[in-house]
Amino acid sequence: MSEFNSKFIKYLCLLLFLKGCAYFNTFYNAEEHYDLAERIRIENLGNQIPSRAIQEYGRAIDKSEKILREYSDSRYVQDAKLLKGKSHYFRREYDSAVLIFNQLIQEEGFDQEARYWLALCKWRDLKPQPAINDLKNLIEEVDSEEFMSRIYLSLGEIYLSIDNSEDAYNNFNKGATLSKNRLLREQVYFQIAEISFENSDFDNALESYQKVLSNTVSITRIQDSNLKIVQIYRLRGELEKSANRIQELIIDEDFSSIKSDLDLELTKIEFDRGKVDFAIQNYDRIGKDYPNTQTAIESYYLLSEIYLRAPNVDFEKVQFFMNESMRQNTNSPIKQIIDKRRNEVEKLINLDAELTQLKDSERVESLFLAGQILAFNLSKYEESKMYFEEIVIKHQSSDYFTRSLFALYAINLKIGSEEYLTYRDKIMSDYPNSDFAMYIINSEGIGIEHLPSKTLSQAEQLKNKDLNKSLMLYREVMNIDKSSDSSKIAAYFLGMHFDYEVSLIDSAKYYYEFLSKNFPDSAQAVNAIKRLEVLNAQ
Repeated sequence: MSEFNSKFIKYLCLLLFLKGCAYFNTFYNAEEHYDLAERIRIENLGNQIPSRAIQEYGRAIDKSEKILREYSDSRYVQDAKLLKGKSHYFRREYDSAVLIFNQLIQEEGFDQEARYWLALCKWRDLKPQPAINDLKNLIEEVDSEEFMSRIYLSLGEIYLSIDNSEDAYNNFNKGATLSKNRLLREQVYFQIAEISFENSDFDNALESYQKVLSNTVSITRIQDSNLKIVQIYRLRGELEKSANRIQELIIDEDFSSIKSDLDLELTKIEFDRGKVDFAIQNYDRIGKDYPNTQTAIESYYLLSEIYLRAPNVDFEKVQFFMNESMRQNTNSPIKQIIDKRRNEVEKLINLDAELTQLKDSERVESLFLAGQILAFNLSKYEESKMYFEEIVIKHQSSDYFTRSLFALYAINLKIGSEEYLTYRDKIMSDYPNSDFAMYIINSEGIGIEHLPSKTLSQAEQLKNKDLNKSLMLYREVMNIDKSSDSSKIAAYFLGMHFDYEVSLIDSAKYYYEFLSKNFPDSAQAVNAIKRLEVLNAQ
């Protein structure tokens, strides 16, 4: 072989080698950016993808595009397309991702991957059920456990997005079990645990937090999981088990940063054991020992809740500890709850002051309002009953009597007390034509007709057939029970009829005035009052 040919071959080999190194290095860099983005994303499972991960996916796209543009004959082309498509997917650029995956579905060795990602794109296109169907079909065909793991985890995400927690949990669990990625297993088990805890599924939550501890090396995850485990024991009534575990953790230096949380949990346990005075002292101490923390906010809030409960009811103290909680210099979801409740407590303080000054005959409205706030605004059902019971016992001739009967019916039904039957029977026997009776008939499926509703229905059916008979029935509705919603509807129809159809103004005014007096907050009354102003000005 001539020296020229020998040198030419060497140069050609060198060029091919350098070209191979170039596209290998480019693809390697693309993979590096993608893998970094994946690590960041997995560390934040369940949260929005961080902007840094979005940036790294973008760099992976740029490097992959360079391979497709400059090295279109290299063996990394299909891999670069897949990497680019996946990166577009996580950047929420779904149209671009679909174009690439539709190309790859024709390539041998890439069709299953392409089908997997196309199914996820369907989900993102608000087609969860087709996506689920596609993934279930695919899982029957794949052999790789790691690929199966990804499919199960994706099914879990889709089920979670459509509020199917049970199927989400089952698929997450299958996916995590099959995965060889320890970080991924830890994150998935933690997500399962959090979902289960939120849904009060404490058995699954406990099992999943324990799996987190078996897979994690993160001290934060270890602390969070142990804290949730002691909370689960407490919430399941295993107070001794919870207290023993807290005692072990509280002397371990690795848990010093959550000592305040453990201290708070111990106090909750003693409260659950009935040691209310002990809890009051310790919640107050914890608030002072750990100022401007989430723990202090919760401690003061729990103190305010104690003083909303019998026999410790003290609205002034409720307000004081709510204010202490809001004064802590840190943000907390509890502050949002308190902010909504503070106005109600302020009203209770004012009503309580009124009740100490009013004569017995003047107390009815204040009693009713106080009971209403406690029961239906603050969910303090037992505490509200005394206000309604005083009305029922002492003020049977007042306008608030039947409303109090119904409130006691609803409250006792809510808390599972058989006393609701007493109030139900009283309403049904003494006030069968009231709206309260109609509610009970409908909600409990009692086979009794509600006369005002039945008569109103008959009147409305006859409007276009026999107007005189219809008008008679509308009046009959009002005669049966002037306080019912049916009576309100009837009065408005009669007022409009006499106003616009036959121009009997005095009759129209009678019904409009009836509405403004008896149903002042209704839409019918608003219209009636406007019309009265016009009629009175004529």
